[in-house]
Amino acid sequence: MKKQSSKPIGELLREYLNSMGGKEGLLGARVVRCWDEKMEPNIVKATSSRFYKDGTLYVNLSSSIIRSTLFNRRRQILFLLNSNLGGPFVKNIVLR
Repeated sequence: MKKQSSKPIGELLREYLNSMGGKEGLLGARVVRCWDEKMEPNIVKATSSRFYKDGTLYVNLSSSIIRSTLFNRRRQILFLLNSNLGGPFVKNIVLR
């Protein structure tokens, strides 16, 4: 039996996730976790649901006052999230 070259586990996981399409799901989980960690507690409390799809973070809020405040701060929030994620992953935020 011929010995195959070994690969680091990290590289094998990346190849597996790319082949299974799971990379987007993991990125979505990181984006949502970053939202929860970096936003103020009152904003997180007013967030009813959030999900990430195709470069857009969708956030449902229960407070119209917070929604309008965040709408005016979208660029700052995008910069904050992307700097903590290590790249320009979030391109848009939709507030509902």
